Order: sequence, then C-alpha cells, then structure tokens
Amino acid sequence: MTINQLTTKIQIQHNQELAAFRQDITSPPYQAGTSTTLNTARRSVRMNPVHSVEDASANLTIVADVQGLAWLTADKGLQGSCITLSIAGHRRTTGTRVPLPLGECDAWVEAILGRSWLPQVYRAGTPAQPDGKLDIASYRLFLDERNNPVAKPKSVVDDTLRYLDLS
Repeated sequence: MTINQLTTKIQIQHNQELAAFRQDITSPPYQAGTSTTLNTARRSVRMNPVHSVEDASANLTIVADVQGLAWLTADKGLQGSCITLSIAGHRRTTGTRVPLPLGECDAWVEAILGRSWLPQVYRAGTPAQPDGKLDIASYRLFLDERNNPVAKPKSVVDDTLRYLDLS
C-alpha cells in the first residue's frame, strides 16, 4: 500500500480517536504572554493501543509529549510548543517488541497531524534500518504561539532531526 492508502485506511478505521488525540496534543500546554507565565509546561498524551494496518499480529502504542519551547530549550522567553510523537509496535499475543514499517509510521503521523503540517514535521533519532523498519519511530513538530507549524528554532539543539520529506 502507498502512504496515501495507509493514511486513508487509518483515518477511516480510527476517525474519532484520531480527532480526540489531535485536539489533545495541539492545544497549547502553556499560558502565553506574561513573563511570569513562561512557556514551560509539559504533558504526555497516550492513544489507546491500535491495530497495525500492515502487520495483523501487531498493536501500536502512540504517545505524544507536548512541551513549551521554553521547557525544551535554555531560551526561557521562547514562545510556542513542540510535539514529539513516538510510535512503538508490540505483538498482540506476547507483548514483545516488533519492528515497525517506516511507511506505516509516516501514515500514522499524517493521519494524526494532517497533510498540511507534514512539510514541517521532522523525523528524529536513528534512521531506519536498510529494510525500512524502525524499533521506535519518533517525530517532532514545532508550533509557534499561534499554533502554526514552524521550522526548528535555532535554540533547539538536536542533530538527529531531519525533515520528514527529506529522510
């Protein structure tokens, strides 16, 4: 299946769950505006385990860490937030880890964040194995104080980040 077909299948099967998860992770984790309420909050949002669309014997666990950019960096005046999505696969019967197909992980990110935000999404961590599979897939999206996607701020030091469409 192509990424578009996978994304469509995910959206059809998990429409309500995706909408609730998206709302939870894109609402600002901070109170912007005053020097006493710096953008320093952090929270984790977990999606209930979902069935893999490519591996009938696997469940996926999807977790989003949402933090204010001032929490993530040394720049305490930096407004906005960072969403880190992590996807891990487990066998349904045993709970043991299973490698994830890169295409399915990318499709889940698109289904969660939407196609319009994909150009600003970064893949984080170690590149995929030669077979195109990952142990844990990790992605980052930076949002400004108006909740619009932006490029990685200079004060975020992470040499493993690569734009999704370039990796």
